[in-house]
Amino acid sequence: MTRKFLSLLTVALITAALLLIGCDTAPPDRDMTGPALSNVSLIGNPNPTVPLAAILSLTTDEPAELTLNINDGERSWSVTPSEEMTTQHEVPVLGMRPGRVHTITASLRDTDGNETLSEELTFETPSLPDAFPTPRVTVHNPDAMEPGVTVFNINGRWGPNGSSTPANFSPAIIVDDGGEIIWYYLPGVHRVHDIRRLENGNFIYEVWPGTDGMVEIDMLGNIIRRWHFTGTAKDVAEGSIPVETDSFHHDFVELPNGNFLLLSSENRVIADWLTSETNPGAPRAAANVIGDVIIEMTQTGDVLREWKLHDILDPYRIGYNSLREDFWSNHYRGVVEGVVHDWTHGNAIIYEEEDNSFVMSVPYQDAVIKVSMDTGELVWILGNHDNWREPWSDKLLTPVGDTAWSYKHHAISHTGSGTYLLFDNGVARTSPFDEKMPLVDSYTRAVEYSINEQTMEVTQVWVYGPDDEQIYARYLGDIDWQPQTGNILVTVGGQETNADGQNAPPGPGTQRWARLIELTHDQPAEKVWEMRLQTDDANWSIYRSERLPSLYP
Repeated sequence: MTRKFLSLLTVALITAALLLIGCDTAPPDRDMTGPALSNVSLIGNPNPTVPLAAILSLTTDEPAELTLNINDGERSWSVTPSEEMTTQHEVPVLGMRPGRVHTITASLRDTDGNETLSEELTFETPSLPDAFPTPRVTVHNPDAMEPGVTVFNINGRWGPNGSSTPANFSPAIIVDDGGEIIWYYLPGVHRVHDIRRLENGNFIYEVWPGTDGMVEIDMLGNIIRRWHFTGTAKDVAEGSIPVETDSFHHDFVELPNGNFLLLSSENRVIADWLTSETNPGAPRAAANVIGDVIIEMTQTGDVLREWKLHDILDPYRIGYNSLREDFWSNHYRGVVEGVVHDWTHGNAIIYEEEDNSFVMSVPYQDAVIKVSMDTGELVWILGNHDNWREPWSDKLLTPVGDTAWSYKHHAISHTGSGTYLLFDNGVARTSPFDEKMPLVDSYTRAVEYSINEQTMEVTQVWVYGPDDEQIYARYLGDIDWQPQTGNILVTVGGQETNADGQNAPPGPGTQRWARLIELTHDQPAEKVWEMRLQTDDANWSIYRSERLPSLYP
């Protein structure tokens, strides 16, 4: 053999040896197979309140992470419900649309990255009940939207005769960006009013009409806990946690310490109270006046502190609707004799961690207020300056530049830059005893305010209003800043229009409908998503909505 041939042979042998070594880089004792599966089952959710859900369960012979792969014939997606490595797996299958056959497989990955794919399973979801609306998306720019899904409650379905049909029809609903319903909760025994997610991943909602308390459920509709208020509760469920207060209504905050800050109420008899919103000279009389009470309570129902608006605001200042008699009548029937008046009607509250205070919307005073939780002191009042006396007038914020006041508003909330968003319903747009704005001219705005507490000044820094689009919703509504995009999600909870699309009073020929709008935080804003609940055969309304990053907690 020549020296050159031997050299080539040596190189070839070395190369072959390296290739053989490269084919078996794993340690000799490593198991290259994935986890072994057993006891695989897929069943429909046993709880009928959440029918668009199933439960997948299986066992693995070693700790593994489970990923669901779902296909409904038109779309497919994968989700990892939990990063937990375990051998016993039982997970909800969520996000399925109604009336479809879904193919589901489970992928199990062990700590070494080895995977096993389960057999193919199928699950057919039921169709939606006939009473449900068909959400209609009229604007859809998914590249500019805040990612996630949207949860909201429908306050009820009203037929042409004004009645709610069927009984207790007020579901909580989750839709994707195409407006498809992918989850709903319909308890049937009561109506769901306002629903949002807790830090533990469960949902919590207020029972409407507000005499039964609050309920916490998991994603399968199973009741985890419920609370009732002892002062006016009418129907107390077995196992409900008693809370020594008069009511829960409209809003609450889950505090960093795990407690709840929520809105309650109290009645006080006020001597020489006003009897007219339009005639300041009308005779005065003693009256039952319901004022908001803010309480801090533990999750076990203990009330730790409370702040009463009767002690914080001027009890003799009224706004339009402060003499309203119907809202609290059901709560206080059998508790308070005679008519009760809805003086403040607080409907939103947020917590300010940096100075341990709360900010709340007080719509029947046309005001947003800030209160120190340490001292109970009123820090400032954001709102029109009409009819405020000393010492309350000293707390009024001074408007700077082109700043317009809000009236009968909802949903005070934060932005990422420390400003405040407000859904300005715009009812009356004045204070007693001046003439209200005519219905035909009335409008609603989404508005952002910046407040300087050192100078006690307020500036309007962003608005979506009549110059952008004509909207008027005299009740309900929500507005939220979105953390990833900086967009603004607006809930127009209850518009009332005639056949020509003009503002109209309740009654024959008027349609009640709702819509969700996502806007860029530009001026002027761009609409990147709109979803409408508007059908000819029914009237719809929505209290609040919330964009969730994922259907899974």
